[in-house]
Amino acid sequence: MAMEIQQERQGANLQIRLSGDLDIYAAAPLRTHLLTVLQQHHEIELVLDEVAEVDGAGLQILLATKAEAMRLGVTLRLTGHSAAMVRALQLCRLTAYFGDPVILTREMAG
Repeated sequence: MAMEIQQERQGANLQIRLSGDLDIYAAAPLRTHLLTVLQQHHEIELVLDEVAEVDGAGLQILLATKAEAMRLGVTLRLTGHSAAMVRALQLCRLTAYFGDPVILTREMAG
């Protein structure tokens, strides 16, 4: 499933909803898009509840985006983690790195 990006400005906050596969096929255009919005906004929320699959390239994009946000002093929050997103973050032990609350649903807990 191709990655779709929807944006909505909420005051100073830019909310970006990702849906589909966060994978190598989505990596280059998503990276370009996220690096552009980091230059234009002080607060960005990435809503990940509709991310179906995540691979290493997708995680690298999130890591690079977080690093650039920190460098620029931009607040970046990851919210609404899908089950696939939670599994990927836990597998790579990255949950604490991003520092955002991850809420497990009954489905995710098994």
